[in-house]
Amino acid sequence: MSLTKIKIATAALALTAATQAFAAMTPQEEATFKQHCTNDYMRFCSMFDPNTPQVEQCFQQRMKDLSPRCQSAIASFAKKNPDGRRR
Repeated sequence: MSLTKIKIATAALALTAATQAFAAMTPQEEATFKQHCTNDYMRFCSMFDPNTPQVEQCFQQRMKDLSPRCQSAIASFAKKNPDGRRR
């Protein structure tokens, strides 16, 4: 397996775990988040264990730096969960 494929696989696994920090997303929300935020996670937040609240804090602190699609995925989830409650 090439180094690039290993990095992508690692990022996908990390991002899967990171979605837990954003609560129990629907399968569609999780798929959208993974699709649009994997690169942002690797670029800005991969120094944090994906199973911790620090990932969510990192995304919120770096919101202006995230790709527009990742920002949109996070905003969409936040709009559906305005009180931040986890399902």
